[in-house]
Amino acid sequence: MKKYKLLMDPVYNEFVMVERGGILAKILDSLYIQRLRHVRQLGPCYYVYPGAEHTRFQHSIGVMWLAKKALDYLSLKDYQIDEFLKTSILVAALTHDTGHSPFSHALEGVILPYKHEDLTLYALDMLLEELNLEKELINTVKAIIKKEHSLPFVYQLISSQLDCDRLDYLTRDAFYTGVSFGKIDVNRILVSVLIEDGELIWSFKGFNALEAYVMSRYQMYWAVYFHKVNLSVQVLLKKIVERIKELIFNGVSLDMDLTLSKVLKEKNIEKFFRLTDGNVVSSIYLLMDSSDNILSDLCKRLVKRNFFETVEVTPSKVLEYRERVERAGFDPKYYFEVIEPSKVAYSYYSPSGVDIIRVKVEDRIDELSNVAPTDALKALSRKVSKTYVVLPKEVLS
Repeated sequence: MKKYKLLMDPVYNEFVMVERGGILAKILDSLYIQRLRHVRQLGPCYYVYPGAEHTRFQHSIGVMWLAKKALDYLSLKDYQIDEFLKTSILVAALTHDTGHSPFSHALEGVILPYKHEDLTLYALDMLLEELNLEKELINTVKAIIKKEHSLPFVYQLISSQLDCDRLDYLTRDAFYTGVSFGKIDVNRILVSVLIEDGELIWSFKGFNALEAYVMSRYQMYWAVYFHKVNLSVQVLLKKIVERIKELIFNGVSLDMDLTLSKVLKEKNIEKFFRLTDGNVVSSIYLLMDSSDNILSDLCKRLVKRNFFETVEVTPSKVLEYRERVERAGFDPKYYFEVIEPSKVAYSYYSPSGVDIIRVKVEDRIDELSNVAPTDALKALSRKVSKTYVVLPKEVLS
């Protein structure tokens, strides 16, 4: 076993094995992956679930490990996938989240005006140079990340309605938040994996596990990812960074983390990959004493857990709540936000569209909810329209 690094993963209660000196080990030890040790997977969700301190680093290793398992199961079923393609899939699984901002989705597009997928592609180019990797390998990995590979199953293993990414984060997030309904029979799902006409499909033999996956995803969506307090903290973080950016743009000197200040001021992508949650947190603590009243107040609210309130409203009431914020003396730019479930990073499963879960039942292939014996999955998958406003509690009292 000296040939392998053994990384104990408590979520799966087993060792993740990485060959020493191999491509995956080199990438694992790079700055771009090691930085993810300090970027929480669920952003500020630990304010709601104190155990949710797990990181993008742990998740990235988990996705790689599940992808390897899926490839092993496919090999046992005599699917011929060459070693270069297998390596490309595993590298894509390991690096798919390298472009995440501090606090993950909470600050995506706020620190820099780019999606994390675009920043991941930038990181891959840097890895190509720094580790002297094969250009063909990195180009293939980029094609997987962009979902442009000629064989759909290759990117569907990493990014689809049922993939190694979702399987890991749902399982991992449930484990660390402590909620019971997020538990998924990952191995039963992975052993059901099939390929048909280049597309990823699933055997009906794993139907019970597939059904439980969709149900767990739905419950995690509302109980964890869309928890009202989680939303309010995300909004508060976003408003703090937006206020910092405005003050810097206006030439105001701020006592804060220098790297974060430089990235915000210069939109410096290289320095972005030196940022972690710590840079943001240290800045917030320093800026509690800022001479800018809005910034100081927002920072104190976060530190002292005096969060905004998240209120479900009808769309017609949004303007009324915004006006209430103004009348109370708060600037809506920093003290008001509208959130709709359909426009956030996480989502529950929808059986419509091109990207669906396909199941093989004897000689036919159909969408998952169509082969279910009841309408339970269809009921869970129907669109739920909700509108929330996020605003200071004082406005409501």
